[in-house]
Amino acid sequence: MMSLSKFKALMLMAIVFLLGGIVGASLGTSFVSRKLASPSEGSPSQKREKMIEKFKSRLKLSPQQTAQLQTILDETHRQFSALHETVRPQFDEIRDRMRAKIRELLDEDQKREFEIMNREFDQRKAREGAK
Repeated sequence: MMSLSKFKALMLMAIVFLLGGIVGASLGTSFVSRKLASPSEGSPSQKREKMIEKFKSRLKLSPQQTAQLQTILDETHRQFSALHETVRPQFDEIRDRMRAKIRELLDEDQKREFEIMNREFDQRKAREGAK
């Protein structure tokens, strides 16, 4: 029979693993959607132009097809942005619950350092989101 402390440790590990998977999947989804909408270096408009040029060159698009491609890219970008905004509160809630559970494990010195780590992460994400 498993002791209560081993059971708690296993449950904690399972929860951390599950939360890691959720966070990883959400970050992966965000990364993929951004890369599909704008796949290269530079400003968003430079990325878009580079993508359009690649399509025109490799697919030998006509001017009419190029215009239609631009419309498709605009619509897709709007859809990705709308989706991102609708799921953001859910990701934030999951992240906040994870942080609260982690805080329960930490002593006061660790909590202070954890808060610094969280601020750094949040600032980095804000900078990346502004790009």
